Amino acid sequence: MATQYRTIEEEVGAEGGDQIKGPWQVSYIVEPAEGWFERRGGELRFREPAEGETHHLEIIPREASTGRVVPNVPVTLEVLDEQGERVDEKRLSPYYAEFFHYADNFSLPEAGEYALRARVEAPNLRLHGEESEGPPLSEGVEVEFDGVRSSRSDGRGASSSKGRSAQRRPAPPTDGNRGERSSASNVRPRE
Repeated sequence: MATQYRTIEEEVGAEGGDQIKGPWQVSYIVEPAEGWFERRGGELRFREPAEGETHHLEIIPREASTGRVVPNVPVTLEVLDEQGERVDEKRLSPYYAEFFHYADNFSLPEAGEYALRARVEAPNLRLHGEESEGPPLSEGVEVEFDGVRSSRSDGRGASSSKGRSAQRRPAPPTDGNRGERSSASNVRPRE
């Protein structure tokens, strides 16, 4: 479990950023478009990135007080250009990988600076808690990451992002150390 959280911190630190807003910590990662296994006709089949998909955008919703990834969370992600116009928008799918996250491939038309707007809804699951305190994470959150840079060098796309978020957050407790870290990143092109 600790390895999963270290991997999240490494990837967010290298290829994304994050914010804390209320009880939520929302992180993003920008990578070149990638494939995945999906169920088609009752069978799992590998899906390569579709023509025109340039980036794989990931959102990791976590509970700010614990750093735990929150399951069963509906997440919608919008990509906005420098003028604030929507370039792409998708309801993200859950992914089981090195760490649990929500993601999809997106099509960014050109190199430049973008904003990511993530709408994270309240989780669709039973929530433990004291009746007198109310349920944890009972409301969703919207966060925006400005200054996410994208470059395209091949037909599929490559990216590098340096998001500016409203708040930097300490690393989650994997070894008892809660130090600060940067959220700047550089992503290499997809070969």
